[in-house]
Amino acid sequence: MKKYIPKDLIKLASRTGRWTVKKINDITALYTTNLGSYLRFKVQGATKCYVEVIANQNFLSPSQIFAIRIDNGNWHRYQAALGKIAISVSPESHIIEIMTAGNTDIDEVWTGNEGFAIKKIILNQGNLLPASKRSIINFIGDSITAGCWVAGDHPSFDYRPEKNYAAISADILNADSVRIAYSAGGVLRSATGGVPTADKFLARIDAQDLWTPNNPDLTVLNLGVNDRRFPAKQFIAAFDLFVQQVKLTFPNAPLAIMIPFSQTFAQEIRTIAANHQCPIIETNSWKHSFTDGLHPDQLGAIAEGKMLAKALSPLLHKSSVQ
Repeated sequence: MKKYIPKDLIKLASRTGRWTVKKINDITALYTTNLGSYLRFKVQGATKCYVEVIANQNFLSPSQIFAIRIDNGNWHRYQAALGKIAISVSPESHIIEIMTAGNTDIDEVWTGNEGFAIKKIILNQGNLLPASKRSIINFIGDSITAGCWVAGDHPSFDYRPEKNYAAISADILNADSVRIAYSAGGVLRSATGGVPTADKFLARIDAQDLWTPNNPDLTVLNLGVNDRRFPAKQFIAAFDLFVQQVKLTFPNAPLAIMIPFSQTFAQEIRTIAANHQCPIIETNSWKHSFTDGLHPDQLGAIAEGKMLAKALSPLLHKSSVQ
């Protein structure tokens, strides 16, 4: 048996999510507060892969969910309450992805250490190796970008960060992605789980842990819908400052700014994007469908992901893989 502990896994994880190593309930874990963070690695010579996780949700919440796929196949979802997830593979080389895929708004991710935690990965034989490097896209947003409410109205169980518009577009573009998104968040409105506004959460994994910004090939910003109850003048000032902050945080990557699917503050966002010479991604003509009038359902997510991939393809410099 070969064990890979958090200090081994963090070397792989930093390309595909906002991960850190920290102690949860006195157990050292690979840890993130973001839905859609994932591990992507190669296994060779193994027939069993075990993923040990901590059931780390709030005591009032249903189980957190992890989603796993092999060789870009179908995603399979597992409750963190299992503690250990067993994956069977053939001894040939395989790519395995493990994604954080379900939590709830009452999980205190910012100050309560109630994010997602992986204890270790165990192979019965063979080796765990880095996957080939791909272009990286950062997705900054809210619950829509995080992948909430795609399959229905049940928290955690109906979230689909592995199949939402951001995931679909990254798959089409054969790119890795980093999700920087929290439910209900905006440039003026704080997110759930104790998470502050976007200008505060951009540089942090939680209240205790800073995030060292990565070096993406492209950054995509989709915020604004949760700020709809604030005056336009206030939104313009905050959104403009946040665009400046994002450009300074990721200076080597183009910043594409999406019009929210709801078209909230559409003209204001267009003007700000133009002022900063950022590509604007119009979404009004896309084929949307929703679970609740706001969050895309699975059909909507697929359609939006395809359209977004088409818009991002010219902006993504595939030759600049790190």
